[in-house]
Order: sequence, then C-alpha cells, then structure tokens
Amino acid sequence: MQCRSEGDPVLFISDPDGMSRDMRKASIDAINQVNREEYKAYNDPEILSRIAQYEMAYKMQISVPEVMNINDEPGYIHEMYGTRPGEACFANNVLLARKLVEKGVRFVQLFDWGWDAHGDSAGNAVDIGLVNKCRQVDKPVTALLLDLKQRGF
Repeated sequence: MQCRSEGDPVLFISDPDGMSRDMRKASIDAINQVNREEYKAYNDPEILSRIAQYEMAYKMQISVPEVMNINDEPGYIHEMYGTRPGEACFANNVLLARKLVEKGVRFVQLFDWGWDAHGDSAGNAVDIGLVNKCRQVDKPVTALLLDLKQRGF
C-alpha cells in the first residue's frame, strides 16, 4: 500500500461520514457472520480468506492513524532523522518506515524521486544534483539503520 504525506495517510482509512468506529466494526462483524454461515454451507476455504481479509483491514484502519503520526516522536529523533512534521519529505517517510517495522510490517520499501543524473540541467548533474540528493537522503537513512540496530531489528 502506498502511504501519503497529506490527508489520510492511507486512502479510505477514515470512517465514512456518518459512520462511527463502532458502527464500522458492527458492520464488519455482520458481514463476517454471513460469511461464516456461507462457509458452513459450502466449506469453501476462500470464504475463510475473505473473513481474514475483513478482519485485517479493520485492524489496519484502527492502527494506521497512530502508526503514521510522527508528531509525538521525541525531539532527538526528529533531529537524528532530519524530519519536518507536517511537510512532505523523504526524512518523514524514513521515520514512518521505522514505525511500521516496529509494528510488525515485514517489508517496507522507500521511494525517492530525483536520482536521474544525466546532466541535462544543474539539478541533474552528477556534481550538483547527485551530491544534493545524497545530502538529502544520507541523514535519514543513516538514522534508520542506527535506530533499527539499537531497537534490535
């Protein structure tokens, strides 16, 4: 899934207008009850997969907002990573990667645009663009590696 820097961190993570968290859970429970009845009738293992998917989706919906919030991290962590809460920046995404790993996400991939160094402009030249890109990613990636090691990952 792709995480976003603005708005909901994950698309469709917020409850729809007019639906409370309790209503959302009750609707998932009702759907899963129907699915369990279907499983009893047809013994189709795909129905069990569907039930597990609904449960996992709900668990993600209730845990993602906390995991995706970097504002509550201590000041020394923000300094170490070079984060800028409230802005879209690579350092923020690197800190989010650490938080996801802490919560048990098994695979996290970070993307950062702008590595083209063909020299068609100063921003893309090896001596300017690439050097600036390395400056931008070096601090947060180093912080992530040291932080994960210190936390036993």
